[in-house]
Amino acid sequence: MKTLLGNAIDSIQIGVEDHESDDPRRVLSAVRNISAGVLLLFKERLRQLSPDGSDDVLIKQFIRPARDKDDSISFVGKGSKTVDVQQIKDRFKDLGIKTDWTRVEAIIKVRNDVEHYVSIESESRVKELIADTFAVVRDFVSDELDLEASELLGEETWLAMLQVSEVYEAHRKECLAELEQLKWWSPGMARTAEYLRCVHCESDLIKPQTVGKRLSITQRIVCTACGGAMDLIDIIQPALDECFYADQYISMSQGGNPPLDYCDECSTVTYIVDDGICITCGSGHKHLKCIRCGQGLTGEEQQYRGLCSYCEHQATKDK
Repeated sequence: MKTLLGNAIDSIQIGVEDHESDDPRRVLSAVRNISAGVLLLFKERLRQLSPDGSDDVLIKQFIRPARDKDDSISFVGKGSKTVDVQQIKDRFKDLGIKTDWTRVEAIIKVRNDVEHYVSIESESRVKELIADTFAVVRDFVSDELDLEASELLGEETWLAMLQVSEVYEAHRKECLAELEQLKWWSPGMARTAEYLRCVHCESDLIKPQTVGKRLSITQRIVCTACGGAMDLIDIIQPALDECFYADQYISMSQGGNPPLDYCDECSTVTYIVDDGICITCGSGHKHLKCIRCGQGLTGEEQQYRGLCSYCEHQATKDK
Protein backbone atom coordinates (compact mmCIF):
# COMPACT_ATOMS: atom_id res chain seq x y z
CA MET A 1 0.00 0.00 0.00
CA LYS A 2 1.39 3.39 -1.01
CA THR A 3 2.23 5.88 1.74
CA LEU A 4 1.40 9.58 1.60
CA LEU A 5 5.02 10.35 0.86
CA GLY A 6 5.10 7.74 -1.90
CA ASN A 7 1.95 9.20 -3.44
CA ALA A 8 3.44 12.70 -3.26
CA ILE A 9 6.58 11.56 -5.08
CA ASP A 10 4.57 9.71 -7.73
CA SER A 11 2.30 12.72 -8.33
CA ILE A 12 5.18 15.15 -8.86
CA GLN A 13 7.15 12.70 -11.03
CA ILE A 14 4.14 11.94 -13.23
CA GLY A 15 3.30 15.63 -13.44
CA VAL A 16 6.77 16.44 -14.72
CA GLU A 17 6.51 13.58 -17.23
CA ASP A 18 3.16 15.00 -18.36
CA HIS A 19 4.76 18.38 -18.90
CA GLU A 20 7.57 16.93 -21.02
CA SER A 21 5.12 15.03 -23.21
CA ASP A 22 4.34 16.30 -26.72
CA ASP A 23 0.67 15.47 -26.18
CA PRO A 24 -1.16 18.77 -25.37
CA ARG A 25 -3.90 16.80 -23.64
CA ARG A 26 -1.50 16.00 -20.79
CA VAL A 27 -1.05 19.61 -19.73
CA LEU A 28 -4.07 19.54 -17.44
CA SER A 29 -2.82 16.26 -15.98
CA ALA A 30 0.54 17.90 -15.28
CA VAL A 31 -1.12 20.73 -13.37
CA ARG A 32 -3.29 18.39 -11.31
CA ASN A 33 -0.50 15.97 -10.47
CA ILE A 34 2.12 18.55 -9.53
CA SER A 35 -0.20 20.62 -7.34
CA ALA A 36 -1.57 17.46 -5.68
CA GLY A 37 1.97 16.29 -4.98
CA VAL A 38 2.81 19.46 -3.07
CA LEU A 39 -0.27 19.14 -0.85
CA LEU A 40 0.49 15.47 -0.22
CA LEU A 41 3.97 16.43 0.98
CA PHE A 42 2.36 18.81 3.46
CA LYS A 43 -0.04 16.14 4.68
CA GLU A 44 2.88 13.76 5.16
CA ARG A 45 4.48 16.21 7.56
CA LEU A 46 1.25 16.48 9.53
CA ARG A 47 0.97 12.69 9.57
CA GLN A 48 4.48 12.41 10.96
CA LEU A 49 3.60 14.77 13.82
CA SER A 50 0.32 12.99 14.68
CA PRO A 51 0.58 11.11 18.00
CA ASP A 52 0.61 7.30 17.93
CA GLY A 53 -2.86 5.81 18.16
CA SER A 54 -4.55 9.06 17.08
CA ASP A 55 -5.59 7.76 13.63
CA ASP A 56 -3.37 10.42 12.00
CA VAL A 57 -5.36 13.14 13.73
CA LEU A 58 -3.49 16.08 12.22
CA ILE A 59 -4.42 15.22 8.65
CA LYS A 60 -8.11 14.59 9.34
CA GLN A 61 -10.72 17.23 8.68
CA PHE A 62 -12.74 16.16 11.70
CA ILE A 63 -11.33 15.57 15.17
CA ARG A 64 -13.13 14.06 18.14
CA PRO A 65 -12.17 13.77 21.82
CA ALA A 66 -11.55 10.35 23.33
CA ARG A 67 -11.08 9.17 26.92
CA ASP A 68 -8.14 6.84 27.52
CA LYS A 69 -8.07 3.97 30.01
CA ASP A 70 -6.42 6.19 32.62
CA ASP A 71 -9.20 8.78 32.12
CA SER A 72 -6.92 11.20 30.30
CA ILE A 73 -8.39 12.99 27.29
CA SER A 74 -6.86 12.82 23.83
CA PHE A 75 -7.99 13.70 20.33
CA VAL A 76 -8.27 11.30 17.43
CA GLY A 77 -9.09 11.63 13.76
CA LYS A 78 -12.65 10.97 12.60
CA GLY A 79 -13.69 9.70 9.18
CA SER A 80 -11.70 9.47 5.98
CA LYS A 81 -11.75 13.11 4.84
CA THR A 82 -8.39 14.82 5.08
CA VAL A 83 -7.54 18.48 5.66
CA ASP A 84 -8.14 21.07 2.93
CA VAL A 85 -5.68 23.82 2.02
CA GLN A 86 -6.91 26.31 4.63
CA GLN A 87 -6.79 23.69 7.37
CA ILE A 88 -3.25 22.76 6.36
CA LYS A 89 -2.30 26.42 6.53
CA ASP A 90 -3.90 26.82 9.97
CA ARG A 91 -2.26 23.71 11.39
CA PHE A 92 1.13 24.65 9.99
CA LYS A 93 0.83 28.01 11.75
CA ASP A 94 -0.17 26.39 15.05
CA LEU A 95 2.67 23.85 14.86
CA GLY A 96 5.34 26.19 13.60
CA ILE A 97 5.76 24.37 10.27
CA LYS A 98 7.20 26.71 7.68
CA THR A 99 6.72 26.86 3.93
CA ASP A 100 6.52 29.56 1.28
CA TRP A 101 2.77 30.13 1.27
CA THR A 102 3.03 32.85 -1.36
CA ARG A 103 4.36 30.28 -3.82
CA VAL A 104 1.97 27.59 -2.59
CA GLU A 105 -1.00 29.86 -3.20
CA ALA A 106 0.42 30.64 -6.64
CA ILE A 107 0.54 26.89 -7.35
CA ILE A 108 -3.09 26.51 -6.31
CA LYS A 109 -4.05 29.55 -8.38
CA VAL A 110 -2.43 28.07 -11.49
CA ARG A 111 -4.36 24.85 -10.92
CA ASN A 112 -7.64 26.72 -10.50
CA ASP A 113 -7.01 29.00 -13.47
CA VAL A 114 -6.08 26.17 -15.81
CA GLU A 115 -9.02 24.02 -14.72
CA HIS A 116 -11.70 26.69 -14.74
CA TYR A 117 -10.67 29.77 -16.70
CA VAL A 118 -7.68 29.35 -18.98
CA SER A 119 -7.06 26.97 -21.88
CA ILE A 120 -5.33 23.79 -20.71
CA GLU A 121 -2.75 24.39 -23.41
CA SER A 122 -1.21 27.30 -21.48
CA GLU A 123 2.40 26.14 -21.49
CA SER A 124 3.62 29.24 -19.68
CA ARG A 125 1.30 28.60 -16.73
CA VAL A 126 2.65 25.07 -16.32
CA LYS A 127 6.21 26.37 -16.37
CA GLU A 128 5.24 28.87 -13.69
CA LEU A 129 3.71 26.04 -11.66
CA ILE A 130 6.87 23.93 -11.93
CA ALA A 131 9.10 26.88 -11.00
CA ASP A 132 7.07 27.57 -7.86
CA THR A 133 6.87 23.86 -7.02
CA PHE A 134 10.63 23.49 -7.39
CA ALA A 135 11.27 26.22 -4.81
CA VAL A 136 8.62 24.95 -2.37
CA VAL A 137 9.69 21.29 -2.55
CA ARG A 138 13.40 22.13 -2.31
CA ASP A 139 12.99 24.05 0.95
CA PHE A 140 10.17 22.06 2.56
CA VAL A 141 11.72 18.63 1.99
CA SER A 142 15.05 19.82 3.37
CA ASP A 143 13.81 21.93 6.30
CA GLU A 144 10.73 19.99 7.44
CA LEU A 145 11.17 16.40 6.23
CA ASP A 146 14.95 16.42 6.69
CA LEU A 147 15.51 14.78 3.31
CA GLU A 148 17.23 15.68 0.06
CA ALA A 149 14.71 16.66 -2.63
CA SER A 150 16.92 15.43 -5.46
CA GLU A 151 17.16 11.98 -3.88
CA LEU A 152 13.49 11.90 -2.93
CA LEU A 153 12.16 12.74 -6.40
CA GLY A 154 14.94 11.11 -8.40
CA GLU A 155 17.67 12.79 -10.40
CA GLU A 156 15.74 12.80 -13.69
CA THR A 157 12.68 14.54 -12.27
CA TRP A 158 14.75 16.95 -10.20
CA LEU A 159 16.96 18.04 -13.09
CA ALA A 160 13.90 18.56 -15.31
CA MET A 161 12.29 20.79 -12.66
CA LEU A 162 15.55 22.66 -12.12
CA GLN A 163 15.90 23.42 -15.81
CA VAL A 164 12.33 24.71 -16.18
CA SER A 165 12.64 26.75 -12.99
CA GLU A 166 15.92 28.41 -14.00
CA VAL A 167 14.64 29.30 -17.47
CA TYR A 168 11.34 30.65 -16.13
CA GLU A 169 12.93 32.69 -13.33
CA ALA A 170 15.46 34.25 -15.70
CA HIS A 171 12.71 35.19 -18.16
CA ARG A 172 10.54 36.57 -15.36
CA LYS A 173 13.36 38.81 -14.12
CA GLU A 174 13.84 40.21 -17.62
CA CYS A 175 10.14 41.04 -17.90
CA LEU A 176 10.02 42.69 -14.45
CA ALA A 177 13.12 44.74 -15.30
CA GLU A 178 11.41 46.11 -18.41
CA LEU A 179 8.17 46.82 -16.51
CA GLU A 180 10.18 48.76 -13.92
CA GLN A 181 11.29 51.16 -16.66
CA LEU A 182 7.75 52.48 -17.06
CA LYS A 183 7.03 55.80 -15.36
CA TRP A 184 4.46 54.50 -12.89
CA TRP A 185 2.20 57.17 -11.44
CA SER A 186 2.56 56.08 -7.82
CA PRO A 187 4.25 53.51 -5.51
CA GLY A 188 1.03 51.49 -5.38
CA MET A 189 0.84 51.35 -9.15
CA ALA A 190 4.46 50.20 -9.34
CA ARG A 191 3.71 47.50 -6.76
CA THR A 192 0.70 46.39 -8.80
CA ALA A 193 2.89 45.91 -11.88
CA GLU A 194 4.25 42.65 -10.45
CA TYR A 195 0.74 41.17 -10.59
CA LEU A 196 0.00 41.99 -14.22
CA ARG A 197 -0.94 38.97 -16.35
CA CYS A 198 -1.66 38.35 -19.99
CA VAL A 199 -5.35 38.65 -20.79
CA HIS A 200 -5.03 35.82 -23.32
CA CYS A 201 -3.08 33.08 -21.50
CA GLU A 202 -2.73 34.36 -17.89
CA SER A 203 1.07 34.27 -18.05
CA ASP A 204 3.05 36.81 -16.01
CA LEU A 205 5.82 36.85 -18.64
CA ILE A 206 4.73 40.19 -20.05
CA LYS A 207 6.58 43.40 -20.84
CA PRO A 208 5.92 46.83 -22.38
CA GLN A 209 6.04 46.99 -26.15
CA THR A 210 7.83 50.33 -25.93
CA VAL A 211 8.82 52.66 -23.10
CA GLY A 212 7.88 56.28 -23.65
CA LYS A 213 8.46 59.45 -21.65
CA ARG A 214 4.96 59.35 -20.19
CA LEU A 215 2.88 56.40 -19.04
CA SER A 216 -0.60 56.05 -20.49
CA ILE A 217 -3.35 53.64 -19.52
CA THR A 218 -3.33 52.65 -23.18
CA GLN A 219 0.33 51.62 -22.85
CA ARG A 220 0.77 48.60 -25.10
CA ILE A 221 1.80 45.40 -23.31
CA VAL A 222 3.00 42.22 -25.04
CA CYS A 223 3.10 38.65 -23.72
CA THR A 224 6.34 36.80 -24.38
CA ALA A 225 4.66 33.48 -23.67
CA CYS A 226 1.82 33.51 -26.22
CA GLY A 227 2.68 36.58 -28.31
CA GLY A 228 -0.59 38.32 -27.48
CA ALA A 229 -0.85 42.10 -27.10
CA MET A 230 -3.12 44.21 -24.93
CA ASP A 231 -3.48 47.67 -23.41
CA LEU A 232 -2.52 48.25 -19.78
CA ILE A 233 -6.13 49.15 -18.99
CA ASP A 234 -7.17 45.63 -20.00
CA ILE A 235 -5.16 44.01 -17.21
CA ILE A 236 -4.76 46.63 -14.48
CA GLN A 237 -7.99 45.92 -12.53
CA PRO A 238 -7.39 42.19 -11.80
CA ALA A 239 -3.75 42.96 -10.97
CA LEU A 240 -4.83 45.65 -8.53
CA ASP A 241 -7.38 43.33 -6.89
CA GLU A 242 -4.76 40.61 -6.44
CA CYS A 243 -2.08 42.99 -5.23
CA PHE A 244 -4.26 44.49 -2.49
CA TYR A 245 -6.36 41.39 -1.76
CA ALA A 246 -4.91 40.75 1.71
CA ASP A 247 -5.21 44.42 2.73
CA GLN A 248 -8.78 44.57 1.46
CA TYR A 249 -9.68 41.42 3.39
CA ILE A 250 -8.18 42.73 6.61
CA SER A 251 -10.06 46.03 6.32
CA MET A 252 -13.34 44.19 5.71
CA SER A 253 -12.91 41.57 8.44
CA GLN A 254 -11.06 43.55 11.13
CA GLY A 255 -11.97 47.13 10.35
CA GLY A 256 -9.85 50.03 9.21
CA ASN A 257 -9.61 51.98 5.99
CA PRO A 258 -9.63 49.91 2.80
CA PRO A 259 -6.57 50.30 0.52
CA LEU A 260 -8.75 50.76 -2.58
CA ASP A 261 -11.65 53.12 -3.15
CA TYR A 262 -14.20 54.05 -5.78
CA CYS A 263 -13.16 56.71 -8.30
CA ASP A 264 -16.01 59.06 -9.16
CA GLU A 265 -14.21 60.22 -12.33
CA CYS A 266 -14.05 56.87 -14.13
CA SER A 267 -16.46 54.77 -11.99
CA THR A 268 -13.93 52.05 -11.12
CA VAL A 269 -12.59 50.77 -7.80
CA THR A 270 -9.00 51.56 -8.75
CA TYR A 271 -8.29 54.56 -6.52
CA ILE A 272 -5.29 53.75 -4.28
CA VAL A 273 -6.02 55.47 -0.97
CA ASP A 274 -2.43 55.81 0.30
CA ASP A 275 -1.28 57.24 -3.03
CA GLY A 276 -4.30 59.49 -3.52
CA ILE A 277 -4.59 58.58 -7.17
CA CYS A 278 -6.73 56.41 -9.43
CA ILE A 279 -4.56 54.18 -11.57
CA THR A 280 -7.20 53.90 -14.28
CA CYS A 281 -7.64 57.59 -15.04
CA GLY A 282 -4.89 59.26 -12.99
CA SER A 283 -7.21 61.58 -11.09
CA GLY A 284 -7.43 62.18 -7.35
CA HIS A 285 -10.36 62.92 -5.05
CA LYS A 286 -11.38 66.57 -5.24
CA HIS A 287 -12.59 66.60 -1.63
CA LEU A 288 -10.50 64.85 1.02
CA LYS A 289 -12.30 65.89 4.22
CA CYS A 290 -15.82 66.92 5.09
CA ILE A 291 -16.02 70.71 5.36
CA ARG A 292 -18.54 70.34 8.16
CA CYS A 293 -17.14 67.63 10.46
CA GLY A 294 -13.63 67.00 9.15
CA GLN A 295 -14.15 63.31 8.46
CA GLY A 296 -12.27 61.76 5.54
CA LEU A 297 -14.36 61.38 2.40
CA THR A 298 -14.71 58.28 0.23
CA GLY A 299 -14.98 58.18 -3.52
CA GLU A 300 -18.73 57.70 -3.39
CA GLU A 301 -19.06 60.79 -1.17
CA GLN A 302 -17.40 63.05 -3.74
CA GLN A 303 -20.85 63.72 -5.18
CA TYR A 304 -21.83 65.66 -2.04
CA ARG A 305 -19.46 68.57 -2.89
CA GLY A 306 -17.30 68.44 0.22
CA LEU A 307 -19.72 66.85 2.69
CA CYS A 308 -19.73 63.33 4.07
CA SER A 309 -22.88 61.28 3.63
CA TYR A 310 -24.02 61.93 7.22
CA CYS A 311 -23.55 65.70 7.00
CA GLU A 312 -25.16 65.78 3.57
CA HIS A 313 -28.14 63.93 4.98
CA GLN A 314 -28.35 66.33 7.91
CA ALA A 315 -28.07 69.35 5.63
CA THR A 316 -30.80 68.04 3.37
CA LYS A 317 -33.02 67.25 6.34
CA ASP A 318 -32.58 70.76 7.74
CA LYS A 319 -33.92 72.39 4.57
